[in-house]
Formats: sequence, C-alpha cells, structure tokens
Amino acid sequence: DRTPDAVRRILAVGLMASLAACANLVPRPFDPVRMPAPTSAKHHAEQVGAFNKWRLAGRIAVQRADEGFSADIDWRQSGRDFDLRVMAPLNGGTFRLNGGARKVELITPEGESFSGVRPEDLMQAHLGWSIPLDGTRYWIRGIPDPTAASSQEITDEQGRWTDFEQDRWRVSILEYMALDGIDLPRRLYLTRDDFKIRIVVKQWERR
Repeated sequence: DRTPDAVRRILAVGLMASLAACANLVPRPFDPVRMPAPTSAKHHAEQVGAFNKWRLAGRIAVQRADEGFSADIDWRQSGRDFDLRVMAPLNGGTFRLNGGARKVELITPEGESFSGVRPEDLMQAHLGWSIPLDGTRYWIRGIPDPTAASSQEITDEQGRWTDFEQDRWRVSILEYMALDGIDLPRRLYLTRDDFKIRIVVKQWERR
C-alpha cells in the first residue's frame, strides 16, 4: 500500500501537470497586428459604393410564417435604375420589375402591366411580398444604405459587414466572393419580424 506521503507526492505531481495543461488553454494575448485598420470598413464601403452598375444572378427564397417559395433572380442595377426579374419554377412564369426614382413598372407572367411610384407597393399588391429596393440595392452589395440610420453593425477583420440593422430589417452577410478585387456577398439573410429572405448569388458582373 502507498503511504500518505507517497500519495501526497503523486497528487502534487498530478496537480502540477494539470496546471501546466491548463496554462496552454489560456487565451493567447491579443495581437493588435491582426486588427483591421480603423479605415478598413470605410475603404470597403467606398469600394463597394463605387460599384453602382452591376448585374447579379442567383436564387432567392422568401418565407413568411409557414408560407414561402423559391425562385431564380436576375437583377441589373445602374445607379437608381433597375431591372429585377423573379423567375418561378415549374412554369410559374417571370415577374419583371423595372424603373427608377420616379416610375416603376411591374409585368406579370400573363403580360399584365402595372405602374406606380413605389416598387414596394407594386410588389406587395401583385407578388404578396416586398422589400425596400432603395435600401436593398446597398444591402445586396453588403453595405448599409448611407442615406439611412443603421445599428447593430458588425464587421470582420477585413472591414466587411457581417451584420447590421436598417429600417427594422436585419441584414446578415454569411459569405463573400471577389469580383475584380472587390468583396461582394455570396450569401445573405434578411429578416424582419416573421419575414425571411435568403439570397444566394451565383454570379456578379460589372456593367
């Protein structure tokens, strides 16, 4: 049998080994070199803001409560002028929304045409859902709308936004892709109350 002194020595050695192991678990000292420069987010916003003539192709999934759908999207933007097409599967047809700051037109799969001033009103009336296109043309590029207040802003080490809130919408950029040296979102998630929109961008183009 082991003597009490021997047991104490074994316990002491075990304690020292445990403390040494725990020492390895202590968080590494903060490395200031890895922090983004204070202007990195500003620089990123300037880069993306200058990218104002573009086209994207991808998929969109819209869900409200227990109802939802998914479709292909083709979005072309030049300043405030836009041409957005939502192409539903299974011969669901294509909705086309286009216009600018003063007039917007929505064309249904049946060829009916409706016009108005606010794209959100046309979308809600004829699609059953809507998003604020003025803001979303910035959000889809991964930056807040500079003309509106934003909150809950989170950026990564490269100065790219990963989360922010505007107009009661939470915008989460889950993944980025590069185009001509500019980082643009590949996957986004927009939520407001029980309304959820997922967007996967397959291709960005400079126009």
